[in-house]
Amino acid sequence: MCGISGVFGRPDRAAVERMMEAMVLRGPDDSGLYEDADAVLGMRRLSILDLSKAGHQPMSRANGKLWIVYNGEVYNFRELRRELEGRGHRFHSNTDTEVILALYEEMGTECVTRLRGMFAFGVLDRRNGEPVLFLARDHFGIKPLIYASTPGRFVFASDLPAVVASGLVETGIDRVALLQFLIHGHVVQPRTIFEGASFLPAGHAMVVKLGSSPRVWSYWDLDYRRCKALVGNMDFEDQAARLRELLTTAARSQMIGDVPVGAFLSGGGDSCSLVSLMMSASGRPIHTYAIGYSDVKSDFDESEDARRSANHLGSIHTNALLSGREVGDALPWIAERLGQPTIDGLNLFFASRAARKGVTVALAGVGVDEVFAGYPWCLDLERSWKASGAWRRRLGSALGRTRAWKLLRRSRLQETWELRSLRQDLASNYMVYHMLRPPSEALRLARADRFEKDEVFAYLDEDDPGVDDVLSRVSRLDLKHYLCSHLLRDADAASMACSLEVRVPFLDLDVVEFGFGLPGSSKLGPLESGNALLGKRVFIRAVKDLIPEWTYRNPKKGFCMPFAEWIRGPLRSLVHDVVSDGPFRTSGLLDPREMDQVWSRFLSGQEVEWARIWTVLMLGLWWRGIRAGARAPVKPLDKTRVAIAVADADVRD
Repeated sequence: MCGISGVFGRPDRAAVERMMEAMVLRGPDDSGLYEDADAVLGMRRLSILDLSKAGHQPMSRANGKLWIVYNGEVYNFRELRRELEGRGHRFHSNTDTEVILALYEEMGTECVTRLRGMFAFGVLDRRNGEPVLFLARDHFGIKPLIYASTPGRFVFASDLPAVVASGLVETGIDRVALLQFLIHGHVVQPRTIFEGASFLPAGHAMVVKLGSSPRVWSYWDLDYRRCKALVGNMDFEDQAARLRELLTTAARSQMIGDVPVGAFLSGGGDSCSLVSLMMSASGRPIHTYAIGYSDVKSDFDESEDARRSANHLGSIHTNALLSGREVGDALPWIAERLGQPTIDGLNLFFASRAARKGVTVALAGVGVDEVFAGYPWCLDLERSWKASGAWRRRLGSALGRTRAWKLLRRSRLQETWELRSLRQDLASNYMVYHMLRPPSEALRLARADRFEKDEVFAYLDEDDPGVDDVLSRVSRLDLKHYLCSHLLRDADAASMACSLEVRVPFLDLDVVEFGFGLPGSSKLGPLESGNALLGKRVFIRAVKDLIPEWTYRNPKKGFCMPFAEWIRGPLRSLVHDVVSDGPFRTSGLLDPREMDQVWSRFLSGQEVEWARIWTVLMLGLWWRGIRAGARAPVKPLDKTRVAIAVADADVRD
């Protein structure tokens, strides 16, 4: 896990050094820089594999004609290395970095099709005289890669604060991205909050040559028909058995490293099954971590459930207990470090901070809900769309044409009718489930007259109407939209702020492709005869013997925090300070009167959705950080400012 950066075209060493300094938390163990007449490559390293100097980056091969900066982990690198050695390649380190570069030396840009893991890298190729820059990002966007094309220059880095720190990129606010944030709680990739910078999309690669526009292409995509062929004619029990094999292999492969490895543990079946698989692979207890809340009682607090699960599994467990006051003290720094406004990330930041006290790598059970239909909207869409898809399309189309909802007084009823008018197909129906507020309110808040639906909701194009399985279509949208742009981006930013590498074994390529090809009846249905419908059905069957029954019988809880209670309590003064901040109110980002109304409605109880005021708070805190000089190096959070109480340490049976 590292921070990579570079400037190609007209090299600027000082700019790359600023980017490297901005990413010191991503890579506190080592740094390196390569410079020639056409490029500067920079690297901050968090040492995981081969802690010796042999793992130093930037790394070169082909007599200095090839150079690489790389962030991530390729879990099949040993297999690839044996193949390459069999064809005469020689290696000087035990890193996956060198394997990627040797594979590129042999295969060129096609090398990316052989990689399995999480990765983002840049290769400078000078073998043919004319320099070429090759960039690639992993299949699901676990690792970030942001770039900007400026006149005569191409800039790239692992995160947005680093790109901004270069001083070479325009930082005007992307108004479409702002609307996306206000509607969804996050910016939808490939956009960033800044007009001048973009994400390289997941599963994509790019070639940059001097004097020409970058060429971007998709090297991999979810193909339902191909994935369905992986399942073939297996019955349900065979599907579960095959899935168990894939999950076991994924968990074992992702425990590689020369540093301590632990896991996040909640009271749910996903993390419990992961911990159990990890302990089976290692043959010994592992360290697990969860967070809880010391000042409020909340349905979101899973610390007791996590302790109970740890007792059952035999892990060495730590609960980190937080108070709203402690969160408030840290929140301005966290909002700045997350890189761009987002509604999420805070929970994983504190979980990562607790885990970093004992391990350098933590595994998380992310991805199961997206692949195996674990979210509530999966059941809702399966039922409603199959039963009344044609009727909904006709109603949505009619409402969309008439826009009768605009004639209603501003109210919940108006919002309801507005959202109904958007449900014109399955993808639009899915979109509504991911809205924090309707587009009309976002427009008023952002002081915008209108928006282009095709721009704000561009991710709807990822739907595949030719697929007859509703849950597979929903899964594709979850993986392309919610998972990549929200969960994975925020997880990377939050964990890297703590210098912790987070891995996600359930997003192993073989697991995802097999799961994606399963029929909807295997994902959503009764676990036993006569039982109620259950999401993640085949996943639970595959791991049922590994986990306690309560972990999958209890209703699903999101990995959330008691935001509403804190906003009305210890965070109230912070929210008021941001909403009433004169420079923020006159920045042009949001309409001050609309901000006041959102805040007053929440305090009066008219608006119970904490997310609507939280988006205003996080945008304001992020903007303050940028305005105050976010281009300066971001120092580690002062440990004296946030005292995390640790409880239930070393819990075992």
